[in-house]
Amino acid sequence: MFNIGDKIVYPSQGVGIIDFIETKEFKGEMKKYYRIHLFNNTMKLMLPFSRVEQSNIRLVSDIKTMDYNLDNMDKFITKGDDLMNHNFKERLVINSTKIKSGLLSDYFEVICNLSQIDSKHPLNTSEKQMLTSTKKILIEEICQSKSLSNEEASNLLELSIVF
Repeated sequence: MFNIGDKIVYPSQGVGIIDFIETKEFKGEMKKYYRIHLFNNTMKLMLPFSRVEQSNIRLVSDIKTMDYNLDNMDKFITKGDDLMNHNFKERLVINSTKIKSGLLSDYFEVICNLSQIDSKHPLNTSEKQMLTSTKKILIEEICQSKSLSNEEASNLLELSIVF
């Protein structure tokens, strides 16, 4: 479980902080909730304790893990032939599943693979949007993990992408 002040990654939503834990009545039952404030967004989310595991929320990666992944981006690249064996609809399903997993390695893989495809031919609108939103979440996590500005984290990510 998480504590007040924990910085978390909420898949498909972004990076935030648990700023409150409260008990509320819902359908006649008292339930505990995390109140999550997402960074770079005014939205505050209420997440029942009972849904935490399903949501795949995790703590922001520590600096050592983040540095290792940024320094080893080549391990997230799928071979070109394997990428091209899937049409964009299949890739969209595969990448959506990876993003929902919330795993740091899956975020890196989605970014590397979509960037690789984009270097060969333009992405369609859905894949372009997915690449942009996944980069945004990862940049937010890099900011929190490494105490960098958004611009510094963005530049670091772009410099690390290789294929």
